[in-house]
Amino acid sequence: MNVNDFLPPVASRIAQKVLTRLTQRMYSTYEEALADCTESDYENLDIVEVVLRKTMAYRDEISTSEVARLTPTTAFSLCSLLASVDSREINVVDFGGACGANYFLARAMLPKSVKLRWVVVETPAMAQRAASLLATDELSFSSDLGSAVNAMNRIHLLHTSGTLQCLDKPYDYLARLVSTSADHILFNRLALTKGSKEVITVDESWLSWHGPGPMPNGLQDKKVRYPFTLIREGVFYEALRRSYDVAMAFDDDTGVLHVGNEQVVGGGVLARLKR
Repeated sequence: MNVNDFLPPVASRIAQKVLTRLTQRMYSTYEEALADCTESDYENLDIVEVVLRKTMAYRDEISTSEVARLTPTTAFSLCSLLASVDSREINVVDFGGACGANYFLARAMLPKSVKLRWVVVETPAMAQRAASLLATDELSFSSDLGSAVNAMNRIHLLHTSGTLQCLDKPYDYLARLVSTSADHILFNRLALTKGSKEVITVDESWLSWHGPGPMPNGLQDKKVRYPFTLIREGVFYEALRRSYDVAMAFDDDTGVLHVGNEQVVGGGVLARLKR
């Protein structure tokens, strides 16, 4: 098996999102959208189990593969990690990092002489399950952003990918992320609207789309639904630029959900703390 087998079916995801854009319902609040979902957003235990088992397989494969084939998204993550290096130790808070796939990729790519201290911040269900099977001396899991940040003397990189749009209070979390004073923040797989107000809808995806790689044996694929918010592009950059400068920008539409005629912007931004 090649690491290429673990790349997500991005093209099929984008195609389905484009096809459903005109039938996407919009909601007044996150709570209203959540009530229209059959399970409680990312606390869905089926998602937790699929992502956990996929990540375990990904960890085992990437540690022994001769060639690591990267998606643009994972390449952006690695590029941002390298841009954050200024010592033999790299401290990372991975907000919404699932079961730590980004850590395992970084660990496989970096020399063993570089020490990683990596904390994944996730939902209580995901953090507890992942910690029981995947935690190491370098990798830990937390369900509390404040505790994870306070545990670090210095954060070289705050990594978050495709997360803001799935939160109940994205603007509050954006403010909290910017206030961490991390040396760098990577906002990857963004989904922003150019409109005058945020757009709240429900995203529907196959269970097999979550996590790196193919669906694990013995698990049944099915559709899952969870609230999804397009936050305003202007508000995002206004909050970011109070404390950070944009160091790099990436083209990436994999985190985007098209809704009606909304003008949606995808991509990634690596921001550097102003000194």
